[in-house]
Amino acid sequence: MDTMIGERIHNIIEDRRITQTALAEKIGIKLSTLNNYMTGRSKFPPEVLRQVSEVLDISSDYLLGLTDTSERPIRLSKTEKLMIKTLRGLYRDQQEAVHNQIQFFQKQNRRE
Repeated sequence: MDTMIGERIHNIIEDRRITQTALAEKIGIKLSTLNNYMTGRSKFPPEVLRQVSEVLDISSDYLLGLTDTSERPIRLSKTEKLMIKTLRGLYRDQQEAVHNQIQFFQKQNRRE
């Protein structure tokens, strides 16, 4: 499990051209400690996983292998959740009308 986490972290930092040294510095641990975690010699503590996911802006579920999507979930406010629930209850043409209205508002905001 920890080697899979290490592989996923390795792939992300390689894609983003971040060194293990830079990652270790950002999460406040020694490079040798990070290397031990990534190679599976030591287990990742939950706090380190949280820090890695925050620094790399990826989902901790992705690191743990619970999902194949590295994107962090979007946190919605109560109002946003209610809007989505309401939108899902509309007919398809009504949903499209709402979408068109949102696009109209976005265009207005870009002009201001």
